[in-house]
Amino acid sequence: MGELRSTLRTTSFSAVAEPILPALRLVKPAGDQPSPQAALEELERLLASSDFDGTPRSREFLRFILEETLGGREDGLTQTALATRVFGRRQDFDPTIDPIVRIQAGRLRRSLERYYLLAGPRHALRIDLPRGGYVPVVKWATGHQPSGAGERGGLRKLDDWPSVVVGPFRAGGTGAESDLAELQFCERLAVELGRYADVRVALRSELDKLEGPSCDGGRFALSGHISRQAGDGWTSIARLVDCRNARQVWAEELRGDGAETESHDDVSRRIAARVASEHGVVARTLWAERRGNPPSEPTSYDAILRSYEVLLNRDASEFGLALESLQRVVAADPECALAWVQLSRLCAENYACDIRPVETPIDLAVRAARNGVRLDPFGQRSRTALAHALFVKGELQAARVETLRALELDPQSFANIDTIGWLLTLQGDAERGPALVRKAIARNPNHSPIVYQALWAEQLRRGEFEESRRSAYEYRDRSSFWPGIMRACSLGHLGSFAEARSEAVETLQRKPDFGRRGRGLIGRLIRLPELFARVLEGLAKAGLTLE
Repeated sequence: MGELRSTLRTTSFSAVAEPILPALRLVKPAGDQPSPQAALEELERLLASSDFDGTPRSREFLRFILEETLGGREDGLTQTALATRVFGRRQDFDPTIDPIVRIQAGRLRRSLERYYLLAGPRHALRIDLPRGGYVPVVKWATGHQPSGAGERGGLRKLDDWPSVVVGPFRAGGTGAESDLAELQFCERLAVELGRYADVRVALRSELDKLEGPSCDGGRFALSGHISRQAGDGWTSIARLVDCRNARQVWAEELRGDGAETESHDDVSRRIAARVASEHGVVARTLWAERRGNPPSEPTSYDAILRSYEVLLNRDASEFGLALESLQRVVAADPECALAWVQLSRLCAENYACDIRPVETPIDLAVRAARNGVRLDPFGQRSRTALAHALFVKGELQAARVETLRALELDPQSFANIDTIGWLLTLQGDAERGPALVRKAIARNPNHSPIVYQALWAEQLRRGEFEESRRSAYEYRDRSSFWPGIMRACSLGHLGSFAEARSEAVETLQRKPDFGRRGRGLIGRLIRLPELFARVLEGLAKAGLTLE
């Protein structure tokens, strides 16, 4: 067994881990990305141009942040650092009182946008300052194709992201009031679908107004009927149809609870979760079609789908292919935020749960997630991935901050509440964490299995051992050591020693080195000292003593 493990580690690392290292340097471009020298030359052209209307202060600001980024010091571009080093503020600067950095960043951003609107076509490069941060991005201008681009990494340049056309959702009436209700529901549904970031969304009512060639090219059409009765809230019948063959791939009747307005929003969120979540109807349908595609020629969406499947089933045999596919994507398409997010999630999951004996250092997961946040600073999924990676790394305060940021971006959406609830629970938030987890279980049938791990942990911490046992048996993960450990621990605390020992023996059969490495592996997720001690106590009662 030791020889087999050694062989797996050697071959997998050489085939998978080495390509990951250059792929994670988004802010230090190489290959077909602009070089630092090219970026500095573009800066000098911009500053010398009469089309750039930046003030002397904006020019100094831009030079400083670009040089810091090219020098690999972008993590230091905080409001305080910029205020003191660029704008002459004192060391006791408080950004909540003095908004100088935010104001100047907004002015610089507008000046850059104006400059490239006037002069951009004459330039191969473009310097942007994405909203939500102070790290500039240097990229090839639209339409510029460096030599060799499109040939690296085996990535097919194919825009194959699925699209969903929303509407009509008939309101069961006539007149302006009925039309308004239909429009509002479709708009709300389009917003909720868009939160999942991996389907493209269009409204049927808007497509019908466009002139010229037909815009009916959506892969899926989502339509149905909505109705309401006084005091009963909204009811919707929703149907998803494959536009290639008019086949219905999903249909369901959903009823909202609570007040009519809340019910309206609730129904749209539930439809969106069933259709567009990473384990929803669209992803499952397309994965079934593409499962046999050669992994050597992934599109961006191919790689995303493969990562979804691995994260759901923890299939060790598929892990290497998913990791390699995502590496190819971020190398060939480094502005695909979702690919960086999925790469971070794979690395973090493997580090925490040992899915496959491949080295995926947790620092790589953090760096990939930060790239995702830079590209999509207001995306809840990218923030959640960063919080997850920081938590697994052990940077608990930073993880807490990012978890709350992710929640604040959209506290009502079902898109990420399972993971956010899991993180808050393991961070010790005994109120919000379990509440979000239970909401995910009740509202989103495609929720992640980790919600049961969160319930188990909180119930174990409270000494509710029978409840924790039930949650442990709900947590189904075929390749991870966690379900067996959770069951053994709860059974040990309940005094069911024979069953507990059976679970412990099975865990050791699946993972022979767990006695030696188990304490460290458990500690990557169980960060609360009281809970960690209770887990070890339960395992000891099950006959599993860890070194």
